This record gives sequence, C-alpha cells and structure tokens, in this order.
Amino acid sequence: MASASKGEGSRAARPRLRGFDPVKLADEIEKRVVKGELRKYYRFRGSRFYGGSAVGDVVGCNLRCAFCWTGRPRDDLRLGFFVSPEESYRRLTEIASSRRYRYVRLSGGEPTIGFQHLRKLLELIEQDGRFTFILETNGVLLGARPGYVKALAGLRRLHVRVSIKACSPDLFALITGARPEFFEYPIRAIRYLADYGVSFHVALFAAFGSEECWARLLERLAEEAGPEALEGVEVEPLVLYQPARRRLRLLGLKPRFSYEPG
Repeated sequence: MASASKGEGSRAARPRLRGFDPVKLADEIEKRVVKGELRKYYRFRGSRFYGGSAVGDVVGCNLRCAFCWTGRPRDDLRLGFFVSPEESYRRLTEIASSRRYRYVRLSGGEPTIGFQHLRKLLELIEQDGRFTFILETNGVLLGARPGYVKALAGLRRLHVRVSIKACSPDLFALITGARPEFFEYPIRAIRYLADYGVSFHVALFAAFGSEECWARLLERLAEEAGPEALEGVEVEPLVLYQPARRRLRLLGLKPRFSYEPG
C-alpha cells in the first residue's frame, strides 16, 4: 500500500474507506462500559504530560486509529472495573495531591462515552477548585451532540483538547476506520466549543498527510470557529508503541515523522 504521506488516501486503501458510524459505535460501547453513573476504567496513574497530571484510563473508544498507543483496553470491553464519579475523583485528586500536580484527566479511551459519568466528575473537580481537568477527546460525540458542549459551558476548571486525526475525509477514514463523512464532526465540535465559550485547544495528528492538506484544514478551522481556534495549536507526536507499530504495519502506513518510546 502506498504511504499516506504521498496523498490524502491511496487508491489501495479505498476498501477501508467504507468504514463504520462512530456515533452508533459509541452508543454500543456505552451499553458495555457504563451503568448509570458508573464507568469502566482499567487503571489510575501519574503521568509526566502537561508538566504532571493524574490520569484515569478508561475502557473503550469509538475510533480505531491505526496509530493509537492503547492496547487491548481500547477494543476489549470485557476488561476493566466500574468506578463511580466520586471514586474517580478521589483517586485522581489523591494522585495529583501527593505528586503536586495541577492537572487531572481521563485517557486510554474516549472520555465522552458515558457523558453522565463525565459531567458528574467535572462537577466534583469544579467544586474542589484545586485542579484543572483536561478533557482529551476525538470530538466526534461533541460534534454530533451540541447539547454535550452546552453542558460543559461555564465550567472554570475545564480545558478541552480536541485531537484532529487527519486533514481530509479519505485520510480520516483510512486512519480511523470510520466513514469519511465523520471527518466533519471534530470540526463541528470546535465550532460549538468556541460558540459556547469553553476553553479548548486543537491538537493535530500531522504524521500523515501533506503540509498543504493540513494548511487547508487550519484555514477551515479559522473560518468555522474564528482565528482564536488556531491559538496554541499542538502537533501531536506519533510515538511508536508496540500496538501502534503493529497496526501501522498491517495497513502499510508510513508516517512522515515519529518517535520511539522512551
């Protein structure tokens, strides 16, 4: 298969472009990993990212990104244990307090799956007032359900990081496995976040796709959400953990740049 960096989706990749509906997949995953306000996690830990952050890794994601560092917990919904918002808050803040971290976050899967759990956890962080919660999301559900974004408005201890996985619909489909039209949903999410005044920044997974393709996307984001949407844009690194290396090899995808774990 041709490298994705030579174009925005090679002809050999076309069969994968049929893809799945990530909104419907999120709803199916939720039936397995959510019980009321309880949400499945597979670990809590400290992390060096953001200058130090306490992390709860959740089970299940509605995209199948080839470069994802997560192993089995992304796809194997049998793994993990159910946690209440109160218990998640307790574990996250204990880690953050003991290590003098300023930030707490959820990672490993898609945190907006099980939104009731997430919203209650955010309320607890808000009431605490000591920490900032970084919501790392692929933006699909926020783009599909603007009511979710409205529910985040007014939270002063929240910052949203929207990860843009590709610069074009075909490349999005190739990399994530989702249908090309769902490329639009993270862009909608960014527009909604700007409209509702929620603190956010954009992270670009730019290891695949041409510089021209990414430039066009940045122009589109500025048009949709205002030039402020481009402030603090982050280039998300591709770290070749074993799960990512295996998936990329199977698809024949070759990144323009990457890093070894370390």
